[in-house]
Amino acid sequence: MKTKLFRSIAVSLIALSLSSSAFSQPYIADATGLNCVDPVICQLDSMSFSLFTRDKFFVRDEDVLASINMPLDLIPKFSEEEIKEKMKLIPSMVLLNYNSQVKMFIDLFAYKRRGLMSRCLANGQIYFPVFEEVLDKKGVPLEFKYLPIIESAFNPVAVSRAGATGLWQLMYGTGAQMGLSINSYIDERRDPQKSTEAAVDYLKKLYDIYGDWHLVLAAYNSGPGNVNKAIARAGGVKNFWAIMNYLPAETRSYVPTYIAMVYVMNYFQDFKLVSSEPKRELYAVDTVMVSSKVSLKHISNVLGVPVDELQFLNPSIKTGIIPYTMKGFALNLPINYFALYEARKYEIMNDTSLFVQNFQPVASSAPRTIWYKVKKNETIQKVASKYSVSVNSIKKWNHLKNTNIYAGLKLKIVITPNNTPVSSSYAQAFSNKILEKPKTDSTVVTTELQIAVDSLADSSALSTNNAPKLMNKDCSCIYHVVQAGDTLWKIAQNYHGLTIDKLKADNNVLLKDRPIKVGDTLKIFL
Repeated sequence: MKTKLFRSIAVSLIALSLSSSAFSQPYIADATGLNCVDPVICQLDSMSFSLFTRDKFFVRDEDVLASINMPLDLIPKFSEEEIKEKMKLIPSMVLLNYNSQVKMFIDLFAYKRRGLMSRCLANGQIYFPVFEEVLDKKGVPLEFKYLPIIESAFNPVAVSRAGATGLWQLMYGTGAQMGLSINSYIDERRDPQKSTEAAVDYLKKLYDIYGDWHLVLAAYNSGPGNVNKAIARAGGVKNFWAIMNYLPAETRSYVPTYIAMVYVMNYFQDFKLVSSEPKRELYAVDTVMVSSKVSLKHISNVLGVPVDELQFLNPSIKTGIIPYTMKGFALNLPINYFALYEARKYEIMNDTSLFVQNFQPVASSAPRTIWYKVKKNETIQKVASKYSVSVNSIKKWNHLKNTNIYAGLKLKIVITPNNTPVSSSYAQAFSNKILEKPKTDSTVVTTELQIAVDSLADSSALSTNNAPKLMNKDCSCIYHVVQAGDTLWKIAQNYHGLTIDKLKADNNVLLKDRPIKVGDTLKIFL
């Protein structure tokens, strides 16, 4: 499939016959300042170090630190016979062979890389339930839940030099082949759930080819082509240990490393390893559907969830922006914010700053002043958002001592090319390609936007529904943009005198052969 973490393994470590004497090699320094016995471990340390030294999300108490820094002479030692017997007790469909290569990596993880193992134990608490559910559902051995440790050190945004990405280190072609969406905004190889589904499907495909889980591991690392050539050169025998010398150098230690990781993760307490603890927000998480183009910064401002926490919980978002898609984006959110999200959903779905940035034409560069009349229950934050200005600017322009405003108050707003007022409903319709971009000069475009703002304000008494509405001055109607959860009955109830039959008759072309769906624009005649 690809060459990832093991691309630069030292030749001395993967000679035709590895021996435990390699464990005593001099250490080499990597880019993180850590010392590694092997470039593959440098890569593991680097991937782990780059994300999980952010202690905001993980608790390292005194017991954890004492475990990591425990002197070697205080850590229990085990004979080869003891390790072999303990290895037999691990319920694994993947054969766990014991040899000098495996012993070398057991020693490395248990004695020399205790900080790495503490972080992996912590992340296992988060990711193992996800992995186990998918593995069990698809009939793949549950012990493959340990594979992302040697792939990415549980770093969902890890990227190898070859471009392999995510927990399972999938290449672009493999991810796309397995149905993952990869574009400028979203990379589902970084999504824990979706990447796991894709990786497990790929493991199943490889097992259909080889019928041997060791060969599946080798093919997952270096690609089926290299494994097929190694089998041919070994006389057709399908056994990893028989073909190992014909495999690429970086693949020869892949299976031994995997076996060693399985052993240490199962018997970490024997080595007095203690797990770091993930903080609360990593557990109490569920999804909400976002059906508009919205930035994480905007969601953070509305809900008060830190941007870095939102990014941590949603690693598939590459640029901090959720793009518009017909089916919506499943955003992971701490569950204690769900009520606030529902209460301010309409405000969240209308991130006008993105619309202004990406679509708003500019009529002129000269600033101008308008007077805005505050509506009932309107906050200064909402006014600021509508005109893409700061609350402090509004306070300064109007000599306000605080943020308290009331219905009927006229506020001075200074309009510049960077904060031309935009109707959030017009922005929603425009960004979702419901309306075509006007093909007129920029002055007329700006006028159209202002008409949309004024018309929307004038028609606010027609409906109690907060869904986007845009006045059409040519047909004495407004347009209702269908939101998640809308039904024809629910829409009709929000407009005085409107019935389902009339709604269907007025929108006969749209509703002739199908039900409504999110993003539809329905005419509501006044």
